[in-house]
Amino acid sequence: MTEPARHPGPVVVLPLDSWLYEARPAAGCQTCEAAAQALEAAKRAGKAWDRFEAARTIRRHPHGEST
Repeated sequence: MTEPARHPGPVVVLPLDSWLYEARPAAGCQTCEAAAQALEAAKRAGKAWDRFEAARTIRRHPHGEST
């Protein structure tokens, strides 16, 4: 008896949305500038998770918003 197939075909790898890795830092914001440098370094190193984390930091950072 042969081993049953675990999946019906080849594995499908879906691309991630590009916005996960993109963010526009606020001008003059030190936190955003540091995260933007980390984002560029992660791009050069090919570290997807670090790119995501840096972009998320930029997107979520409050720029003078009051709570």
